[in-house]
Amino acid sequence: MKIKTKLSITALGASNFITVLANTILFPIFPAMKKALNLSLTEISLLVLFVSFPAALLNPIGGVLADSWGRKKIIVPSLFTYGTGGLICGLAIVMLENPYPLVLGGRILQGIGSAMPMYLTTALAGDIFQSKERNKAMGFLETSNGLGKLFSPLIGAAAGVIIWYAPFFIYPLVTFPVAIIIWILIKEPDNKKPLNIKESIDTFKLFYNNSRMLSLLIAFISLFILIGTLFWMSDFLETRLDGGKIIRGLILSLPLTSLIIVTLFSGWLNEKLGPRLNMILGTTLLSLSFLFIPFVAQGLLLWPLVLILGGGAGMILPALDTVSSAVTDKNHRALFTTIFGSFRCLGAAAAPLLLSV
Repeated sequence: MKIKTKLSITALGASNFITVLANTILFPIFPAMKKALNLSLTEISLLVLFVSFPAALLNPIGGVLADSWGRKKIIVPSLFTYGTGGLICGLAIVMLENPYPLVLGGRILQGIGSAMPMYLTTALAGDIFQSKERNKAMGFLETSNGLGKLFSPLIGAAAGVIIWYAPFFIYPLVTFPVAIIIWILIKEPDNKKPLNIKESIDTFKLFYNNSRMLSLLIAFISLFILIGTLFWMSDFLETRLDGGKIIRGLILSLPLTSLIIVTLFSGWLNEKLGPRLNMILGTTLLSLSFLFIPFVAQGLLLWPLVLILGGGAGMILPALDTVSSAVTDKNHRALFTTIFGSFRCLGAAAAPLLLSV
C-alpha cells in the first residue's frame, strides 16, 4: 500500500476517532467541571444535549448534501467546526469569569461539526478505494470507531489530570491537522448527483413500516441507556469512589470494553441469529441491566450488570447497521443510514437531561 494511501486511510480513521470522543471524553471531568463552575447536574447534562441534538437534526441533511456537493466539502468544514467548538469551550473556561453560556455555544458548534463526518468517511472510503484497499480501509475505520469508544474516558481522564478543562483542547489539536490532510491528500471522484427532494421524501416513506419503526425505537433506546449509564456513573463514581480521574476513567470504560468485545463477534452473531434476534436479545439484556442497576448500586453486582449492559449494546448496534444498510435502492441508502444515526443521537441527547432531573 502506498504511503499516500496509508496517510489517507489514517486521516479518515482519525476523523472517526475524534468525532466518537464528542461526549464520552468529558464524562471523567464532569464532576470537576460541576464543582469548578458551580453547576447543577442538569446544567452539566446540557453539555451532552447541545452536542447530540444538533447532530440528530443535521445527520440526514448531511447525507443529502454530500451526494450533491461531494463528501470532502462536507467533512472538512465539519471537522473545522467541531474543533473550533472545542477551542471556544476551552478558551471560555480559561478567560471568562462566567464561561458556561459560551461553553454551551461551543458545544452547539461541536454538535453541528460532529453530525456528518463519521458517516461520510465510510462513504468517501468506498468512493476512493478499490478491492483490497477498500476492505482494509473499511476495517481500519471500524477499528478507529471502536478504539475511540473504548479509550475516550481514559483520554479524558488522563488529560484531566493536567487540568480539568484540558480535554476541550484535544478537539482542535487533532481535528485541524486531520481536516487539512483530508483536503490536501484525498482526491474525490466526481460522482455527485443533483439534489433530488422527491427522492429524499421517498426515503422517509420507507419508514412507514412497523419493523423499521421498531428498529428506530431500538436505536433510540440503545444510546439512551448506554450514554445515560455513563453519565450516571460519572457522577456516582465521584461521590462513592475514593480514587483519581484515571481510576474513574478505567471504570467508565467497562461497558465500552464489553461493547467492543461483543462487536468483534457481530459478524458471527448476525450469521447465527440474524439481525432481528440480535436486536431482541441485545435490547433485553440492555434494558434489564439498566432497570436493575439502581437496586445493586451499592454492591458488587453493579459491575457485572454494567458489563452485561455494554454487551447488550454491542449486540444491538452492528445489527442496526445491517438493517439500516439493507435498502435495495442505493439512492436511498445514505439518507436511510443517517436517519438511524439521528435516532441514536436523539437517545444520547435525551438521556443525561432526563436522568439528571
